[in-house]
Amino acid sequence: MEEKVKKEKIEEIKLNPKVWNVPYNEDLVAQVLYILNSNERKGTSSVKGRGDVSGGGKKPWKQKGTGRARQGSIRSPLWVGGGVTFGPNIKNWKRKINKKMSKEAMCIVLSERNKSDAVKVVDINSKGEVKGIREKMEKDISKGTLVISDIENIVLAVRNIKGINVTAPMKVNVKDVVRSKAIVIDKEALNKLEERLLNGK
Repeated sequence: MEEKVKKEKIEEIKLNPKVWNVPYNEDLVAQVLYILNSNERKGTSSVKGRGDVSGGGKKPWKQKGTGRARQGSIRSPLWVGGGVTFGPNIKNWKRKINKKMSKEAMCIVLSERNKSDAVKVVDINSKGEVKGIREKMEKDISKGTLVISDIENIVLAVRNIKGINVTAPMKVNVKDVVRSKAIVIDKEALNKLEERLLNGK
């Protein structure tokens, strides 16, 4: 009997040029990064002014006749225990950015990584054992690699590797890409990311 040899067809994964081949726009990327950094600021530093500290309702001494300088409150910034002059207060650093601008900046930084051959798409059997997936993934990743995937086994396989950042295709942002030296993305995540950035177009 003749044995039939099945030849595996290697599927070529094509990257959408609208996401992975976009001209560079330095100003747009800088603007989006500035807003992302600003939104991470906590703004929780705060001190009490003279109106916030307790006490000081009574004038320490009469205005005239004592020979001392006039004082209106023991909670003046000149007194120990008084309020702080021009101190920091809780501030909201949150800024809004146009969604279209954010997506465009994301496409730009992904394109730059792709042009420098720093993007690799992997097609891994997500139902395999975590150990086996880890061994396969370790060949493709190094320190500073961003792994984009929301498949549980892939996340479990690489999340504790030192120097590796793992994020989902629906959460990855410009800052994640800029910080990374290379990008490894699984096939399913690639489709989700492109659909997210192009609104399914």
